[in-house]
Amino acid sequence: MNQLRFHWAVSNAGTRLIIASVAVFLIINVPLSLLHLLNIGDIEGMINKWLLLPGNFGEFIFKPWTLFTHMFMHTSLLHLIFNMLTLYFSCQLFSRYFDDRRLINVYFVGGFAGALVFLVSVNVFPLFTSMGQDFTAAGASAAILSVLIAISAYRPDDEVFLFGAIRLKLMWLATIIVLLDLLQIRSSNAAGHLAHLGGAAFGVLWAIQLRKGNDISAFFGKVQDLFKPGRKAKMRVAHRRPLKDEDYNLSKKEQQMQVDEILDKISRSGYDSLSKEEKSRLFELTKDK
Repeated sequence: MNQLRFHWAVSNAGTRLIIASVAVFLIINVPLSLLHLLNIGDIEGMINKWLLLPGNFGEFIFKPWTLFTHMFMHTSLLHLIFNMLTLYFSCQLFSRYFDDRRLINVYFVGGFAGALVFLVSVNVFPLFTSMGQDFTAAGASAAILSVLIAISAYRPDDEVFLFGAIRLKLMWLATIIVLLDLLQIRSSNAAGHLAHLGGAAFGVLWAIQLRKGNDISAFFGKVQDLFKPGRKAKMRVAHRRPLKDEDYNLSKKEQQMQVDEILDKISRSGYDSLSKEEKSRLFELTKDK
């Protein structure tokens, strides 16, 4: 348990999102696989009813939490794997220039934007209204795309090597991804692809506004603060930074050296080899990550 707490404490926001998504998938699907053998009712249907985002506005009003929970629901193992690989890739790019707090803001607000596009689409476009079906949304694709497209729009000339061989600017990678979703609107998952485009559109808007000095995802930071009791005061003190820049940077460097020394000891002898003081010091140094 302590090792799990340790790995969570030293992980960045992208890794934590991946861990949370995989954990939710396992917590739901492992029991479902076992219950399937017992042929017990439609448990999966009941879970989906309460956690997936409903397209019906009347139903959504009474289940607003699905705006959040649907992002951690994946329809299959392949769906999960593809999304997590894309999330890892996107977070690696985004974290070159921005911190964890901003990544979380863009991820969830972009996911909400995709959900909004989904809700509007299935209630407005004749393609969906004529079917008379109850559409639902599941997965983090819109949230992930918002992160990928945001950094692509903010740093369009940065280059990546796809599959270790294809050199491509982020602006062209983003263009290809958006075009693929546009071309797949005629597929059976049209509403899902529209949600993806909603997340992508938010990413572009975020980058444009950020260049003007306006972070349109910043409001979600207040939601993050609700889950960090006692952090506000600490953050305000840190924000004032009474030390000179060179002293502040030296202090941070010394702290990082202490973390590296403890991590080296863990790699050599394992987490259990740490003394009580070293464990406490490690959590103290990494708790703001």
